[in-house]
Amino acid sequence: MMAAGPITIRPYRSHDERELVELFCSVFGRPTTQQHWRWKLGQQSSPVDNVWLAVSGELPVFQYAAIPTRFLLSQSPVTVMTSVDTMTAPDFRRQGLLTRVASRAYDAWRAAGVAFVIGLPNQQWGSRAAALGWQPLFRLQWLVRPLRPEAMLARRLKIRCLTRASFVAALCNRVLNARLRRDATVQTQRVRHADDAFDQIWEQCKSDWMFSTIRDRHWVDWRFLSSPSQHYELNLARRAGVAVGYSAHTLVRTEQGMSAQLAELFVARADRAAHDTLLRELIGTLVAAGAESLSTLALPGTRQYRWLRHAGFIPRHAFSVQLVPLSEQLPRSSMLDPNQWNLSGADFDVI
Repeated sequence: MMAAGPITIRPYRSHDERELVELFCSVFGRPTTQQHWRWKLGQQSSPVDNVWLAVSGELPVFQYAAIPTRFLLSQSPVTVMTSVDTMTAPDFRRQGLLTRVASRAYDAWRAAGVAFVIGLPNQQWGSRAAALGWQPLFRLQWLVRPLRPEAMLARRLKIRCLTRASFVAALCNRVLNARLRRDATVQTQRVRHADDAFDQIWEQCKSDWMFSTIRDRHWVDWRFLSSPSQHYELNLARRAGVAVGYSAHTLVRTEQGMSAQLAELFVARADRAAHDTLLRELIGTLVAAGAESLSTLALPGTRQYRWLRHAGFIPRHAFSVQLVPLSEQLPRSSMLDPNQWNLSGADFDVI
C-alpha cells in the first residue's frame, strides 16, 4: 500500500469498515468481516467517537479503536474505553501515527468525560506506550486445566498409543473434581437469551468490587450471544429459583483436537458453592464432549485465581494490564490492587 495523498486524522465515518477489514487482514494475517467490526466497535453506545483513523487521501492506513464500556468506578457509573485492534498499514509504519492518532483520541475522550482507557498494549508499542501515558496495573494470566492429559502428552511426544491411556484422564479428573463441591440446591441450564435474571445477578454482585464492567443483561447479550464470529455457550445457575451466576465458554477446534476457553464465570465473590457447581458442571460437559483442556484468564493474587489453581488450573503466559488515566479523580492507589477488580478475559477480546 503506497501513499495516496497527505495524512489526515479523523474519526470513523460510515462505510470505512470496508477498508478497515482489509487493513486488519494485512496487519494481523487473519480474516475478519465487516459484520464483526460493526459488532465489536459500532454497537455499544458512546458519548464520543470511539474509532480514530489516519487516512492517506481517503484511504485508512491506521486505526486506533476502543470499545465504549459502561463501567462501575467506586460504585459510580462511568464510561471507559477498552483499547483494541490498533493497526498500521505496513507502508506507513515508523511515521509516528500511533502517537498522533492516540493523542487526538485521548483529547476527545477526556473532553467527553471518559474516565480512563484500559487495554493490553503489546511489545510492538515499545516506548510509545509510556509516552502516551499508559501505566501498568497488574498481570492477567492464562491458566489451563488439562481434561485429557494423555492426549496432550501423546501429541507433544508424537506417541499415538498414549491416547489409549484414558485411565489417566479419568483418575486426574476424579481427584481434581473432588475439590469442587457440587451444591445440590444449585441447578444450571443453558440459555440463549439474556433476560432479567442477568440484571438480578449483577445487582447481587456489583458491590463485591470497586472496579467492574457493568455486567447486566445488555452487556451479556452483546458480549456472548450476539457475536457474529464466535459461538459462546452460556450457562445460568439458580438456587431455589433465584439466579446466582453464570458461565460463558467457547469451543476451539483445530486439526490437532478440541479444547475450550472459559471467558467468564460470574458469581458473588463469597458464593463458593455456586462457583464450584458451575465449574464442575462445565468440566463434566467438556469431558463428555472429548475436549482436551479448558483455558481461562485470571488475575494472580486474587481469590478467583487461587480458586482456579485449587481446581487444577496450571499457570501459563501472562499479559500486562495497563491504563491511561483521563480523569483526575481516579483512586490510583486502589486501582493497583487486583483484589478490587472484577476482571476476566471477557473484558478484552482475547477470548
